Amino acid sequence: MHILMIECNPNGMAGIANALDLGHDVTLVSVDPDFYLAVSPLTEAAYAHPRCQVVKSEKAFSIEELTALARSIHAERPVHGVTTYSEYHTVHTAAVAEALGLPGMSVDGARNARHKHLTRLTLDGKGVRQPRFAHVSDPAKVEAAVREIGFPCVVKPSDGTASLHVLHLKDEDDLTAYLAELADVVDYGRGVVRIPDILIEEFVTGELISVESCVLGKGEVVNLGLTDRPLSGFPHFIEMGATYFTGHPLQDELFAMTTKVLDELGVDFGFIHTEFLLGPDGPVLCEVNGRLIGGIVPSLMQISSGVDAYLEVIRQALGERPELPFPGETIAGGHWFGSPVAGAVESIGFDKLQDLPGFHSALAYKKPGVEVSRLSKSNFDWIGHIIFTGADRDEVNKRNEEALDAIDLRLKVEVAR
Repeated sequence: MHILMIECNPNGMAGIANALDLGHDVTLVSVDPDFYLAVSPLTEAAYAHPRCQVVKSEKAFSIEELTALARSIHAERPVHGVTTYSEYHTVHTAAVAEALGLPGMSVDGARNARHKHLTRLTLDGKGVRQPRFAHVSDPAKVEAAVREIGFPCVVKPSDGTASLHVLHLKDEDDLTAYLAELADVVDYGRGVVRIPDILIEEFVTGELISVESCVLGKGEVVNLGLTDRPLSGFPHFIEMGATYFTGHPLQDELFAMTTKVLDELGVDFGFIHTEFLLGPDGPVLCEVNGRLIGGIVPSLMQISSGVDAYLEVIRQALGERPELPFPGETIAGGHWFGSPVAGAVESIGFDKLQDLPGFHSALAYKKPGVEVSRLSKSNFDWIGHIIFTGADRDEVNKRNEEALDAIDLRLKVEVAR
């Protein structure tokens, strides 16, 4: 079978590698294929595989250009499934699948999930608990919208991901600095052009938690499990850990809300990631991502359930009924870590973790000599992760937290002058 992958993400290269190992043909369309060589150790072997074709197109973020390219690829060698692991490209994937007559999410559903202002506006008045919000598409109107919502508030681009440019504003000084920063952001790299829409939301206190689901068809939402998401400190919202589990006291309410949200948005296909804040009055919808959850969580799913979610995404795109990764008796969780200061990596060592209870694996993202920034703004500041297992969520989180002190991180830094 021939799979057309519209971009990917660093961890998603495992899905491409596994699909190739199973005998599938994969064509990856990317604005910048070299990006994946720098972020995943699996990329080089995947690109060299005889059944992998990499198509570089500087116009791949244009849906019209991408659809034309997909039709030409399909004419040369029939495509049997279209998919992506990239948040930036969920609408593109839906549009290409529709154009080729292949399984996929409705374009409207993908757009409603992808663009945060459309999520808010579509669900407004539909009985879904959301923060008070204001949507603006003119940068000149952001200040007025912030004052309408009031401080403290949260501002975010409607089409962002990985907590990039999401900020907690506490006063006018924060607002002035944010507007200056955002004025310089015209794209997110890899050809992804930023739309002007901004959301301003009231600040909701509470734990961030997500529901992982698979939509088998219109009205067929299967909620699989939950992922906790501890965050770094203000003013940014960097996700620092994740545990894939079941059995939260609010699980039934979270599952019911997720089903309603996805139905109202028209999300009718695929693995979906829906985030909630557990506010003082109950769960509040944070956002919806119309694709498989990213980062290390698909690996956590596989450890706990034995099911490779990356491959199930591909199976569903091929029209097969996916096997679903429900949390098992073993619970898996991980923690990302960053650098306390800017510098160059000399080494990242995990030797002291090997004999700790529940240790599963650890991975450094940066090689010796690579310059790194201080963990400060977004998930892109991570420099590695660790993964532990345990009998329940509390045990897993405790093991991860204690293991952070056993990481041997060595940096070369400039002296203060």
